[in-house]
Amino acid sequence: MTEQQLRQQAVDLICGWVGAPKGSATHHQIIDIYNSHKPIPRGIRMSYTMDWCAATTSAVGIALGLTDIMPVECSCGSLLRLYQGLRRWVEDDAYVPQLGDLILYSWADDGVGDNIKAPNHVGMVVGVSGTTITVVEGNMGSPSHVGTRKIPVNGRYIRGYCCPDYASMADKPPASNLDTTKPWYADSWKKATDLGLVDGTRPEDPITRAEVVEIVLRALYGQKGAE
Repeated sequence: MTEQQLRQQAVDLICGWVGAPKGSATHHQIIDIYNSHKPIPRGIRMSYTMDWCAATTSAVGIALGLTDIMPVECSCGSLLRLYQGLRRWVEDDAYVPQLGDLILYSWADDGVGDNIKAPNHVGMVVGVSGTTITVVEGNMGSPSHVGTRKIPVNGRYIRGYCCPDYASMADKPPASNLDTTKPWYADSWKKATDLGLVDGTRPEDPITRAEVVEIVLRALYGQKGAE
């Protein structure tokens, strides 16, 4: 799977939760996915009544097996520190994110200078069009639900971005084990010759229907099967 396919897979999963209210089966599923991760971060097991924005983005990483690049946390502040430790934290509010990046907010932002206030909400970037970012967030609004927000690049309340290293999890093209110094059919042709199915000559010549019948009978009945 390519980097972009991994990013899209994360986006598709969280978008599939959009509209789910707190207390719904989907909300419970998200919390259960979070609690399934071992060890549970800081020993804090999520309940169905707790704030759940960070648990939602963490559940995406858990469900897709991407926790090596998407640290699991239910606290926005702890999430920021974990991504800083991975050197995958972008402090620049004006950064243009990619699909699958996480956006951290601080509602205490006064709109003056860089927002360095404590983060208290998080969502996943699911679309970028020009200077408009579309984000899916758990624990959004009242009543609490998985919802969608549009926010401009460098908009107020953006604290920064957690940027999972999807590229590191992308498949690498396998090294070829083929011996290019001999024909592709060489091993099979030798085996067929050793079994007496063919005489070992003319491997690249066209085959007649009579020869096909002879080979099939030899395979079924042995060297003298056609007699």
